[in-house]
Amino acid sequence: MAENNVTVIEIGSSKLSCMIAERGVNNTFNIKAKASTEYAGFFEGEFVESAYLFDAVSTLFSQITSVYKKNIKKVFVGVPAEFSKVITCEEQLNFKYKHTINQNDVDMLFNQASEKNKIDDMEVVSVNAISFTVDDNKNIQEPIKLKGYTLGGELSIVLAQASFIRTFNKIWAKLGIEQVEYLSEPLCEGMLILEKEERERTCIVIDVGARSTSVAFIKENAMTNLTSFSMGGSYITSDLSEACGIDYQEARNLKKEIVLSIKGSDKDCYELMTLSGNIIKIPLNFVNEAVCYRIGLIASTINECIRLFAKEFVPYYPIYLCGAGITKIKGGKDYLAKCLNRNVSYGVPPIPALDKPENSAILGLVNSALGGR
Repeated sequence: MAENNVTVIEIGSSKLSCMIAERGVNNTFNIKAKASTEYAGFFEGEFVESAYLFDAVSTLFSQITSVYKKNIKKVFVGVPAEFSKVITCEEQLNFKYKHTINQNDVDMLFNQASEKNKIDDMEVVSVNAISFTVDDNKNIQEPIKLKGYTLGGELSIVLAQASFIRTFNKIWAKLGIEQVEYLSEPLCEGMLILEKEERERTCIVIDVGARSTSVAFIKENAMTNLTSFSMGGSYITSDLSEACGIDYQEARNLKKEIVLSIKGSDKDCYELMTLSGNIIKIPLNFVNEAVCYRIGLIASTINECIRLFAKEFVPYYPIYLCGAGITKIKGGKDYLAKCLNRNVSYGVPPIPALDKPENSAILGLVNSALGGR
């Protein structure tokens, strides 16, 4: 039925995507419609061609409504890391008498945290618990129905740039959308790809997109830290275009052929069909070195992001890689792992036929919109 469907929007750094889905059997998704459109994207927390943003979203909605014929009244919008900030804090409620904790108490604790941690030009997207305490009992994940004189929590607050929210609220109003809910894209992604047992310890989820990379620290049902920088897979494409003297689209095609694990001889080449229909040969080692150089730059920046927050615990945090920026390059993940000097696993959605790292963000949004863990 229509009311069980959710419509989610992923604001990528070079592409806008929309998916309409409902919960299927065994926690799968029934996807009713999906669409995407390329646009100018964003760079360092600013939209590159903000004047054309409405046109891009309108194009996306034209595509999705041509497939999904019903009226869309509500959308869930993912807030990318570049427009987000995470604060952690500790809050406590005191009760006059021994009290059975209920959902209202938890909501009050979260509201108290929101009010105390307001930041100019930012809006709270969500408050999530890393852990609760009830009296002297610590590290509780589910405090409801427990009895005590105090309810405390180590909480994570996700905030979004107010300008981001204002910009999109105006767009949805113009498109006739009645309700909008904003979700943290990196948090939703982490909650989908990481099993509950994995989230008992801190995990690092890295999403390398086209022009942006995010580094999120996930623990339990919350994000403890988040940072991002403007570099991703499209930089690799631009490097190849410039180094090889080929068109950007040709560089995109070349990227599909690359295998970084191969160490060729001086005579080994990649063969590429140009846009004009000619086949050219480009030295294999030269191409691989160009790609490895950029992945190395991305890795060194990721390492700096991790050091900002992790310090002595760096070697022990599992790392998961999402997004299409590196995962679609054969051998890309392994070379990134070598540069980071750590094991790196693919962060894949546990959804049959959709279990690819590039689907993690949008399916994470779908999962959260449907009330998933």
